[in-house]
Amino acid sequence: MDNSTIEQINRIFKSKKLTWCGNFLRYDENANQDCYDFTFQINKIKPMISVGEWKDHALVDVTLHVDPNTILGKLVSGEYKDIWGDSEQLLRFYPIKNGTADKITKALKLVSDLNVIVTSIKPILVSDNKIVETIMEQRTNRNKVREIVRNISFDLKNDLHSTRMKHLGLFDVGFDDPIDVELYVNYPVVFDKRKRKKKNQELLKPYNVEGHWDEDLYAIRIIVNIDSQADLSMMYDLIGELNDVVTHELEHVNQSKGGYEFPEKEYKQDKRYYLQQHEIEAQVVGFKRKSKLQKRPIEEVIREYFERRKVRKSLINLFVERLMEHYNAFN
Repeated sequence: MDNSTIEQINRIFKSKKLTWCGNFLRYDENANQDCYDFTFQINKIKPMISVGEWKDHALVDVTLHVDPNTILGKLVSGEYKDIWGDSEQLLRFYPIKNGTADKITKALKLVSDLNVIVTSIKPILVSDNKIVETIMEQRTNRNKVREIVRNISFDLKNDLHSTRMKHLGLFDVGFDDPIDVELYVNYPVVFDKRKRKKKNQELLKPYNVEGHWDEDLYAIRIIVNIDSQADLSMMYDLIGELNDVVTHELEHVNQSKGGYEFPEKEYKQDKRYYLQQHEIEAQVVGFKRKSKLQKRPIEEVIREYFERRKVRKSLINLFVERLMEHYNAFN
């Protein structure tokens, strides 16, 4: 099975919820069963021996939608969250692992004849069809964002206007190796994701913040350019922007960690660049954090971002619409 077929299957099942029911941590057959909705995505296809014959197996990542009121929900959101919030621990609970694999196998019969092996189970808390918290990542990410932004803010308060590069440290975000975070202050050439000089950079006074996740080097670069006339009075707004950009880039790290393959082509047009799925996801989590910190509606934060960059009004309306669609779907 080629990659395009896998992508097609994943698109079909990306938001399709299946249901597994069983007795989590209960071994009484007469006990009431807990039911968990889940979604899945195929990570890769691997030939393996099954009943003496080679057969293609789908290695599958499962996202388990957990009600906080169920036994598992109480475990992963309470004092045992560090145990049962861990995918490896959930994989050892074979009723869920094998039960979801059986459900997926039956669902795939419509489009393929693959055997299924569940290789990852990520629990998320869901209440009234809304995600309460991505258990494995959100708390960790918030702490990392605070630490990185605090380090950047401290450095900038001491010196707004010199040109420098600083290693902020190595951060463990769940990869085999930690990622490096680098700060570039007042560099004349901005590291632009679209491989071109920033247009209208003079319009981004009194400051401009850019971010870049380098998947090959395991490094996040945060670039801050500050106008020569700026002073510390703009730090409140700058800290909001830093929270947005750092959160955005850590979301790209999570995408890499989850096996997302970023497109090789770098789009220069605003419309094509900003409406890529990985950019929409990262923009929304960044804008969401900024809106919470500043206690402002997220739609206002989104619109301000594009207006500040002198994007055409028709495009701003389109971007706001698409980003709010994604935000409302998961909040």
